[in-house]
Amino acid sequence: MASSDDEGETVANNVSDYEFISGDDDSVPFTELSVEWNKGETHDGKPQQIFLCGKTDNGLRKIYKQVISWKFVLLREKPEISVLSIEGSWIKLLKPRKAYHEIIRTILITLHFLHFVKWNPQRPQKALWDHLNKTFSMFERRPSKDDLVDHKRLINEAVKRDEALANSKCCRQDVKPSFIVEDVNGDEDQEESDKIDENGDDESDEDDCFDSLITTLMPIPA
Repeated sequence: MASSDDEGETVANNVSDYEFISGDDDSVPFTELSVEWNKGETHDGKPQQIFLCGKTDNGLRKIYKQVISWKFVLLREKPEISVLSIEGSWIKLLKPRKAYHEIIRTILITLHFLHFVKWNPQRPQKALWDHLNKTFSMFERRPSKDDLVDHKRLINEAVKRDEALANSKCCRQDVKPSFIVEDVNGDEDQEESDKIDENGDDESDEDDCFDSLITTLMPIPA
């Protein structure tokens, strides 16, 4: 496929009708890339070549660029997702290709979940589900807590890094206490084992945090 810079390098600010292609020409979610939390700080991701394919300049130009990481910002209006090209420029993702929707369904639901919790900290659970169902009405399957499972590390990290998320009504009561595991057996060695690994390697603590959040906050809607 031809690169967008065939007629000279043009930096794309955003891209629509997009999808991501692996080096084997398979469609893959952009979450296969490393997520960047702060400049130069990336987590997770798989060492592989991934290319962004789509349209820019209001659909007038095709783009095909290798990308190396992604990030999101929970803006007041809606979540904003960007990917970093191998040349070092950030490209904002707009509307995906229709056939690509299902591949990124769960991460989109997860980001809109975090967005709602951040900006509507006192709204009831029903309002959350109404919002998600309306936002993702194009899918046959309604959003549920099962859609968040693959992204529990992302959710935990976002809550730890965003004060507004951590202080929201749902997270304040359920996520923070889950960081501390009660020593019901009185074992003196439990204190050390209950410490959270700041590098995110303690999966039991991570699971406790995630499970506490979705069990109370995210009942499967009727």
